[in-house]
Amino acid sequence: MISPSYEGIAARLNDAQLAHLLEITGWEKFGGQESVYSRWRPAGRERAASLLLPQNDNLADYSELLAQAVAQAWKLGSARLRALMEKAAAAHVLGDEMKFHKEARTFQGTIQWLAGEDLHAAARKSMAVAAKSRKSRLAYYGNSNAHLARSFLESVLMGQTEVGSYVVTAYVPPQEVFTEKKLHPGDTLPSTGTHTGRDITRGLVDVLQATREVVDHFSNTGSSAGFLEGVDRGFCFEITQAVRDLVRDSDGAEVGIEMNVAADLFSDARVESHKMEFSPADYPILETAGNVLAATTRPRRVTVVGAVTLLERPQFGRPGLIRINVLSGTTAKKMRVRLKAEDYDLAMDAHRDNMAIRVTGRQEIEGRYYWLYDPERIDLIPMETVRSAAESPSSDQHPLF
Repeated sequence: MISPSYEGIAARLNDAQLAHLLEITGWEKFGGQESVYSRWRPAGRERAASLLLPQNDNLADYSELLAQAVAQAWKLGSARLRALMEKAAAAHVLGDEMKFHKEARTFQGTIQWLAGEDLHAAARKSMAVAAKSRKSRLAYYGNSNAHLARSFLESVLMGQTEVGSYVVTAYVPPQEVFTEKKLHPGDTLPSTGTHTGRDITRGLVDVLQATREVVDHFSNTGSSAGFLEGVDRGFCFEITQAVRDLVRDSDGAEVGIEMNVAADLFSDARVESHKMEFSPADYPILETAGNVLAATTRPRRVTVVGAVTLLERPQFGRPGLIRINVLSGTTAKKMRVRLKAEDYDLAMDAHRDNMAIRVTGRQEIEGRYYWLYDPERIDLIPMETVRSAAESPSSDQHPLF
């Protein structure tokens, strides 16, 4: 049996952890000096060789003594003890692991330069989407949720590539907490709007699984209905771009994600693994999906005219909510708008008096619903004026605008 690096194992363990390993594998403690060192030997073997385990990590030779204790435990211990110590040596200290793998017809461990740039871009875009999707599910993110994505990426480590065709490895700190909004010095961590690295890693699994299913649905049925239906599960314009980068100029691509679910080195740790595969055949479907999502959801300024059909009164600290049946100004059929109190009163007047409402804002889509954000210039218009303007064939520009 090849002996491992005892110093390497000692670097992953402290004396209390090694003592725990010894105890659960049939060793007993005898003698020593409290808070300085303890002595250990296999239980029931009084004449057996023993080891000295340091207990004061402030001593200059603590690391050296601990490595010696590891070496002695390895030589005298059972196969189970050695297995647990190997597990400690191999445990990820860098975090959850993501691997973005691209097959290319080159020498192993190499890739065409531009294909390599695409692979790095795919990894970055995928992780950004994973973070953004924790805050909200949008068909098109643009700059939305940017703080959460940026702070997450700043904490991710890039590992060395591997021999395969080409592999980009990322390590995510599973317990680190990321906030949806920027915190200022002195701010306390909010009770909501926070996500751990593990949450975001699992989010990437959800997004990529949704993408795989949406692409398969289109391939099997030819129906694009799944493009918008998949938004609720994380499918979005940005992930279509990421996976297109992943498969472009490749013979196939794979994203593998491995999470060490059990934090305790000494339990039977369960490693949670996921692999999602994509191929160049997926590229045109992703391109079509991206065009659909971008065309219908890219944020843009619109002026909408419509009838108010739903009203939800403002509550303390919250704006009111209305729904508009759109008559002109956008291809959306219905639009939801949040309004402050005075504007909500205008919407109530429009609903009560059977008048149309005209409002300008930023159109976006969340899930299957269109929203108008930052509403301004709200006016009431007689419904007869709206109908007559709609019937006028004289101009491409709506006369109400």
